[in-house]
Amino acid sequence: MPESTIERSDREQLLAVLADRAKFVRTETLRLIAIAKSGHYTSVFSCAEIFAALYYHTLRIRPDAPQWENRDRLVLGKGHVAVGQYPLLADLGYFEPSLLDTYTRVGSAFGDHPDMKLIPGADFSSGSLGHNLSVSAGMALAGRMDGLDYRVFCLLGDGEMNEGQNYEAMMAAG
Repeated sequence: MPESTIERSDREQLLAVLADRAKFVRTETLRLIAIAKSGHYTSVFSCAEIFAALYYHTLRIRPDAPQWENRDRLVLGKGHVAVGQYPLLADLGYFEPSLLDTYTRVGSAFGDHPDMKLIPGADFSSGSLGHNLSVSAGMALAGRMDGLDYRVFCLLGDGEMNEGQNYEAMMAAG
């Protein structure tokens, strides 16, 4: 629905919910980093509102069917922000919130970077800088070729923006 047609009170309510979810991301990130005694909280804090807006307003997802073929995808270029993504995935019902307490423990699925084979709701196992925009463009192209209308979102960090592969991905995507 275009913003101009949203009733002001509805818009204010939505913004309040998203602000609350962004605060939740920050609070849970600090808690998990305290458990792990390591992590990148500033990177998560800089994208908490983006996470909240995507997961609670924009992404077409089904936590009860994490591999739904036509789900929207989110690729984390700066994979170390997974510590902020995990609480959202738990909150949405992808897995039990109590599992978060195993963050970075030996044998835990919840590492510093997301692992798409271990974490329901993680769409790509990111880590290497510069590859993620190309992967996202490839996912979008694959969806188009398969006749699906899912969208692909890619969250990039400043550390990878000087990688030549990003420029090549942008040129290829048009």
